[in-house]
Amino acid sequence: MPEAQPSHPALCPLCHQPNDCAIAAGLAPQACWCMSVCLSDQALAALPERDIGARCICRHCGADAGSGSGAKQAPI
Repeated sequence: MPEAQPSHPALCPLCHQPNDCAIAAGLAPQACWCMSVCLSDQALAALPERDIGARCICRHCGADAGSGSGAKQAPI
């Protein structure tokens, strides 16, 4: 069975709301909000495998991500 394709890149893979992704808007990766914050291991682990590196989570889903000791920069 073929692997499912990532959903729309401008939607959060966790809540399916707009993720404000600069890359999805055609801008440079450095312009994306997720590049200037730290995301927790928990937030990154919740991403479906097919969406890793393909879609940003939204600010809401990543809001409390920086409070843990496992916070790290978003992967690109």
